[in-house]
Amino acid sequence: MERTVQFTPTRVDDCGEHYVIIGSLGELAKLNQEGKVLGETAIPLASTIPCSTAMEDSWIGVWVEAEMRLARMASLNLADEWKDGASKRDLRTSLNPMSLHPKNSRWSHALDAEPTCVRCIDDGFCFVLRGRGIYRMDSQANEIWRSSLPSVLDGKLRGLETAISISQYKDSLSIWYDNGLIVDITSDTGLEIDRRSLKIHERVERVFHSETSHLLALAGGGFLISDGEHILDSKSTPGPLSAARENDGVWEFTGWRFDGRLSNGSLEISARDQLGIGFVSDKVLTNDGTLSDFAFTHS
Repeated sequence: MERTVQFTPTRVDDCGEHYVIIGSLGELAKLNQEGKVLGETAIPLASTIPCSTAMEDSWIGVWVEAEMRLARMASLNLADEWKDGASKRDLRTSLNPMSLHPKNSRWSHALDAEPTCVRCIDDGFCFVLRGRGIYRMDSQANEIWRSSLPSVLDGKLRGLETAISISQYKDSLSIWYDNGLIVDITSDTGLEIDRRSLKIHERVERVFHSETSHLLALAGGGFLISDGEHILDSKSTPGPLSAARENDGVWEFTGWRFDGRLSNGSLEISARDQLGIGFVSDKVLTNDGTLSDFAFTHS
């Protein structure tokens, strides 16, 4: 089967009219709704991209070079043709690597810590910096407010938990942590409203949101369904999930050599040869860079 992208993909971002494919070495490719590549693959900055989000006509990415303790956040126009920027060698040999930013960005900022999650919020975005705090910005990356990370949980000092996802409900935001902690804050000020801890038996690796429920993908495989207050269901899978989405009340997901669907509490699993990375319309992008039918699209 012909490859759609010529690199190893790690994530797919749904950006409305476009899909952005993120590669393991910082590669980026844009696809249309039919899965056709738009323009050339580019590496705006040769660093890994651990998290990103779509916002109106732009895509916001986070570039992290852990060895050099470098982190960048930048916005790229989805309508532009993206270009290659600084290489890994450029970063290592530059006398001032902090001055190097992703190529052709609308704006770009150097950060003093690693962002662990980012999400578009209304006409701006919100992100969490590891060990620093929670930040809300406008579309031009001007700070609206910042909030401290939760300092205690059940009387214990904050320690190893990591914020991995952000969801929005009306005028509040929920910060989801990998140990089951959820902290609600106001979207206009960042002040804490409430917190609770879901009872989980292992680390949560990813959280996927819909209007009515949340799917918590576990690091060792399997997932939990939550209403944001309690765990409603628990299911086992052949391996870890990579991507999930809710479609008319049915959760669809793909992962470590399987596709799956959860409908009315009934779980269906179908094996696939490659690792499912993410959805592009009614197809699944796999780790070999090809697109194939989602197992339950026509069932």
